[in-house]
Amino acid sequence: MAKNIKEVAALIEFAAMQALQKQSNTKNTMIKTGQAHVQSDVYDVYDPLVYERTSLLKDSFVTENESNGISLDNTREDNGKDVATVIETGQGYTYPDKYGYGYGKPRPFMKNTAESLKDGRLVAAIRKDLNASGIKTE
Repeated sequence: MAKNIKEVAALIEFAAMQALQKQSNTKNTMIKTGQAHVQSDVYDVYDPLVYERTSLLKDSFVTENESNGISLDNTREDNGKDVATVIETGQGYTYPDKYGYGYGKPRPFMKNTAESLKDGRLVAAIRKDLNASGIKTE
């Protein structure tokens, strides 16, 4: 009987994973939360004096279907430089911080996005996706 329970559990997990990867509520929630953190954690921190902001960081979120779920990444690059990682970690800035505006300081928008998604909004989005796919949740 244990084998049957394991098989049923595996089928349920597979169906749930497909529902999440097909529907868009979960993915949209992840992206919108990331964009909100780019605004608050990156853009609102200072107005650059040395360069003109492109706002491409906010538009560079992508989700990918993975074998164990969905991943969120920011793919913002400039001339081969991983801009998203530079901003997240504070390592690799091109401009010196002679104006004291925080160049070189980490602005962990991805980490903050992950933390914000723990507040229940991700679970609510997952429920919507499961229900939309015919998997009833309570």
